[in-house]
Amino acid sequence: MVLTLPSIDKAFEVKCDAFGVGISAVFSQEGKPIAYFNAKLSDSKRRYSTYDQEFFAIIRALEHWTHYLIANEFILHSDHEALKYIQGQHKLNSRHAKWVEYLQSFHFVIKPKSRRLNQGTDALSRGHLLLFQLGACVVGFEHFNSLYKEDEDLKELYESCQSHPQKDFFIHDGYLFQGNHHCVPRCGTGELNLRKVHGGSLVGHFGKDKTYIIAKEHYFWPHMLKDIQDIIKMCFICQIGKSHVLPQGLYTLLPTPQGPWPDVSMDFVVGLPRTQRNKDSIFVVVDRF
Repeated sequence: MVLTLPSIDKAFEVKCDAFGVGISAVFSQEGKPIAYFNAKLSDSKRRYSTYDQEFFAIIRALEHWTHYLIANEFILHSDHEALKYIQGQHKLNSRHAKWVEYLQSFHFVIKPKSRRLNQGTDALSRGHLLLFQLGACVVGFEHFNSLYKEDEDLKELYESCQSHPQKDFFIHDGYLFQGNHHCVPRCGTGELNLRKVHGGSLVGHFGKDKTYIIAKEHYFWPHMLKDIQDIIKMCFICQIGKSHVLPQGLYTLLPTPQGPWPDVSMDFVVGLPRTQRNKDSIFVVVDRF
């Protein structure tokens, strides 16, 4: 979606960022945002180094706004200092070489930007982390320490940690933690956080295992995995868009036909440029034998 119409006579600016599960970019002109872009990273790209993730964010942003940038000089902002040398490196691996070759189609100037001034893209690329950092603003959050005393799962653990830590559990500012994980008593806040982790814009309705991995990075409470399963069962998007036959198993080959004609498919390719005989479609027939 374009927020406002850009002017071709003025310089464009592109600000990019990447963090963990996603990438984001802001397309602006004279300090005013024109459009936003964000996308989640696949499992393989989440294993990229920070340098590669930031580099990939630039490539995806330029691909997204190619129609504006290909014929105009623009300013590229990134909070990763090393990226300002990307076009001056002599030894490149195959991935970087492909990206650098793509960059040659554009005319731009790279200006590193500090993370403190890059808050727009940070907010887009840090979905569930931002929610966690704003946890103190959730209504009722300040009463968690009183809920521990009545919680069936955490009551005994909270009382025993009052005197000294128990294994990985300890109390800080009246809140119970397991290592770096915030212990959440049974209340609506825990379910709200799980719904954000499962169906947020950057996570995209993962299954129970991936949702659990993301959730346990920050939160802990007994039977969390069961609560995630219940939420996924109630998720309307997951119910209409995913298979519920478990296990799905591996892909298998279709049976091989024993002769011609028992297994025939047909399809049409339409909307092609018209030929001299005024034809614009192709009728395709495939016999799998």
